[in-house]
Amino acid sequence: MALERLKAAGGYTMAAAALVIVFVAFAGNDALSNLLARSTGVTVSPWYSGGEVVETIDHGTYRTLIHRPVFDGLFSDRSGGFIQIDWRGEPPWPQQLQDSVDYDRDGSPDLIVNLDTGTLKANVSTQDRSVRGIEETYRLQNGFAVRIALHKHPGKETPR
Repeated sequence: MALERLKAAGGYTMAAAALVIVFVAFAGNDALSNLLARSTGVTVSPWYSGGEVVETIDHGTYRTLIHRPVFDGLFSDRSGGFIQIDWRGEPPWPQQLQDSVDYDRDGSPDLIVNLDTGTLKANVSTQDRSVRGIEETYRLQNGFAVRIALHKHPGKETPR
């Protein structure tokens, strides 16, 4: 009886140790975790990631990444959303970053965004009534990001 309990305890201990080893190996292996995430079809919410990049502008020492407008809701689009603009590169950064953005992709710029890299103060100029202003500015590991608040007007389609 004592031998059976000892065997059972040893088995449970080995199983628990194996489980810990598997979790540690999985957590330490980015390639394996990325493969598992892709195979399940799980994606990061565009409200967190900024949405897919639809245009990249190369400025030589840095690039501007323009994300798609995000209005995604759980079951349908929301009336409020944003567009995210990233600047990626390496220092030294210019004091001012400025880009024209055609977020509805109709061939004409919808807004001009300007970011002061020293203070992280941004401003947006536009005649588009969908643009509500600067929502947030971020310092990234290798650049900067600005989110511009948008309002979806009835009848106006926003490309995905």
